[in-house]
Amino acid sequence: MKRRIMIHYAVSFFIAAFILVLINVLYMSNSIYQNEELYHFSPDPYMERIAEGIYAGASSEIVADPELAIYLENEGIGFQLIDQELKEVIQLNNHFRDTQDTYSPEELIRLYESPSTTAFISAQHIDGRDYTLLLFMDPDAVSRKQYTYNVDLVELAYNPIWLVGMNLFLLLFISYIYALRISRPVNLIGDRIIRLSEGHYETKKSGKGLFDTVENALNTLSSQLETSHQERALAEVTREEWISNLSHDIKTPLTSIIGYGELLGDPEYLLSAEEREKYRTIILEKGTYIENLLNDLNLAMRLKHHQLPLHLESVDLITEIKTILIDVLNTKFNELDLSFTHTADEVHLSLDRRLFKRVMLNLIHNAIVHNENPVSVLVHLDADDPDWVTLSIEDDGIGVDPDELPRLFTRYYRGTHTKKTSEGSGLGLAIAKDIILAHEGSIDVRNSPQGGLRIILKLKK
Repeated sequence: MKRRIMIHYAVSFFIAAFILVLINVLYMSNSIYQNEELYHFSPDPYMERIAEGIYAGASSEIVADPELAIYLENEGIGFQLIDQELKEVIQLNNHFRDTQDTYSPEELIRLYESPSTTAFISAQHIDGRDYTLLLFMDPDAVSRKQYTYNVDLVELAYNPIWLVGMNLFLLLFISYIYALRISRPVNLIGDRIIRLSEGHYETKKSGKGLFDTVENALNTLSSQLETSHQERALAEVTREEWISNLSHDIKTPLTSIIGYGELLGDPEYLLSAEEREKYRTIILEKGTYIENLLNDLNLAMRLKHHQLPLHLESVDLITEIKTILIDVLNTKFNELDLSFTHTADEVHLSLDRRLFKRVMLNLIHNAIVHNENPVSVLVHLDADDPDWVTLSIEDDGIGVDPDELPRLFTRYYRGTHTKKTSEGSGLGLAIAKDIILAHEGSIDVRNSPQGGLRIILKLKK
């Protein structure tokens, strides 16, 4: 994969650079170098205008047309006329450097090669005599560069095979550097994604570059996946332990049901009416216990997948809680120290009464079975907030280890804060949480100042 990415980038860059170079070469050869006007300047129009403006006067002296001086000034041109002895005869606008009144042949050659003045030389015939006309131009406007070179060496330096080979090598080298720089972070990102798919969740220090945002996102993803993996592993262990406990909880009453059922059906074993009623009652209790476990499982799964519709109705929460607590005291918990306080006489909410009762029974039952008797439970309702009702269920039992608090609402978790082996599905608090969330409320748990556990519910008014 690394090689493929690198080859892809290198070939892409090479093709793009090659096309760019080719377009520039074609443009230079077909447009610029073939355009003679760019590199071949002709002074003939200026020479002709100067020739028209100078002539021999009445006494055979050379004079210039007054308009010629204006023309030369406007064009930024100077000129000088010298005779056969190379002495100045006339000059106009001649402020250029390297000009003299008298020249030697060598000085004329140096003048032609001067970098400070661009000079042009032309022969001029006036009134039967021969003169030399020197035209001077600013090198910033018209420039002359002279080259003297060995033809063989130039042809060798511009050997097409060497030039093409050198440029191809440079293109390949630059393509390789470019591809290496671009593909390296892509390869690293690809490798990290592959390692993530294989279950390796390590984080690495992100660099500063084009892909730093992606690298930071991968680090975040690695941390999240590692956390999820740990939670999933812990949930798997908890679920296996829960299945083992639940199997034991079901197997124990099933053993009783099967045993007492065999006794009731054995014709050789004579039972009195009292014994038959006793065994029948035990079988019914154990069957009801198993049925409740299965109902808990079904309810937990339906709540988890949001498949349980709420049957909402307007209820007075104070009256509803009182009714539930009375039912609790009138059953097997008639010796429970249970109290209820509230800050309002009436609080009306939209609730599913059956599911809310299930929440209250689960929370109170949790306070009883996970503490040594006797235990006191305080239910307090605070309705002072205009939008929310806060309901707390607090006991004075042995409490919970702080490390276990976040796991109390986890499905299948039974806790380890009591030595007493508790029967049940391990879904009570998880079911309570799902029901409260379905009502768009919240549930929280913390240790009580009284030493026990405090569970706080919040419901919308």
